[in-house]
Amino acid sequence: MSRDLSVWTKNHAFQGDLSHAEAGTRRVLWLTALMMVAEIVAGHFFNSMALLADGWHMGTHLAAFLIAALAYALMRRHRDDLRFSFGTGKIPVLGGFVSALVLGAVAVVMVVESLLRLQSPSPVQYAEALVVAIIGLVVNLVCARWLHAAGHSHGETEHFADHDHDHDHDHDHDHD
Repeated sequence: MSRDLSVWTKNHAFQGDLSHAEAGTRRVLWLTALMMVAEIVAGHFFNSMALLADGWHMGTHLAAFLIAALAYALMRRHRDDLRFSFGTGKIPVLGGFVSALVLGAVAVVMVVESLLRLQSPSPVQYAEALVVAIIGLVVNLVCARWLHAAGHSHGETEHFADHDHDHDHDHDHDHD
């Protein structure tokens, strides 16, 4: 005998419509990948540890955006899946944790590379490296703008919408 348990289940899809954020993340992902490759190649050819480090740092951003895009896709795909007893909101949190681990690993690689360059320095082509660095700054600003715009869609549910509430607590500590 099969029983209908639908009266005892609850939908835990709290995140609302994230399609703007997902699309913005994917767009930034591609621009970040392009700039990462440009900085790593330029850092190698111009002997610039700063460009090389920023290129690998962009690689960590790329990994984070890939993880975020995957998290958005998983959240969308499993939005109404009752196997996720507390909803899919924990997916981006786990993605953030993985991103932090990747960032730590890249930091270790950059420390090793920096120590090797201290032992065997080579001349840096500053003018060329500066042009690439400025382009990288512009790309970062464009990406920040895109992500900011994507994060402010108006299709959010009340659970994640901005709301004001007062936390005014009167703590009178009269010590006579």
